[in-house]
Amino acid sequence: MKREFAILGLVIALGVGILGGWFIPSPITTPEAPSLLSVIKTRGTIKVGTSADYPPFENYNVTLDLIEGFDIDVTEMIGDAINVTVEWSDIPFDNLIGACLSGEIDMIAAAMNYNEERALQLAPSSTYFAVSQAVIVKQSSLLTITSLDNLTNYQVGVQSGTVMQDDLEAIGMTVGINLTTFSRADLLMADLDIGGIDAAYVDEPIFAAFNRTYDFKIILSTPSEPLAFWTRYGEPELLYEINNVILDGYESGWIYGTITTWFG
Repeated sequence: MKREFAILGLVIALGVGILGGWFIPSPITTPEAPSLLSVIKTRGTIKVGTSADYPPFENYNVTLDLIEGFDIDVTEMIGDAINVTVEWSDIPFDNLIGACLSGEIDMIAAAMNYNEERALQLAPSSTYFAVSQAVIVKQSSLLTITSLDNLTNYQVGVQSGTVMQDDLEAIGMTVGINLTTFSRADLLMADLDIGGIDAAYVDEPIFAAFNRTYDFKIILSTPSEPLAFWTRYGEPELLYEINNVILDGYESGWIYGTITTWFG
């Protein structure tokens, strides 16, 4: 009799368990996606986007058929630190953030200033360099200004997607009216040289690089602002490696040699 009750209890218990399966959701364990750093290491390459028209930070060397510059050298050190090859993509500057968000690239190295708007979209590295912006004109120009506000009556050029464009739009300048945007810095400088625009607003090292070819002068400089490398949020391991290379570069001194190479 006890055995019969035991069997009956087992049947009831099994029945309750089976029926319970219909009503009580079973916990489902979803495997965690691998970190971007582990994907990069498995792949053997880190995909980095730049805009190779911005010497001395990044520029395409036609003779050597490669992209070179300050950002390039620092990024190659990041690749060495995680023991992978850097795979470069030359992308228009104002398309870089979208390319990183979509996963087309893992990181941006393009002399991209830190600002809050960008930091809402992507994760910035520690500051690896700081630059001033400059308003430049042809050497023969009689234009003089004491602030950016003085530019509103002139035709001014900037590279599209830059903080310089943001600065000029913030004082009321409008693209297509008194503000002209260029997809590449070399096109901007060429247009200034032929008189298509009255002035250009650029990072100061860019002026120095292109002034070897053109005869320009600075009529206004701004305080320096930080540059950062950028990657997607939620990837602290990769960001740690990037920041560690920047920190080591300044602590060990090798980054100063790189600065001297590209900026004098």
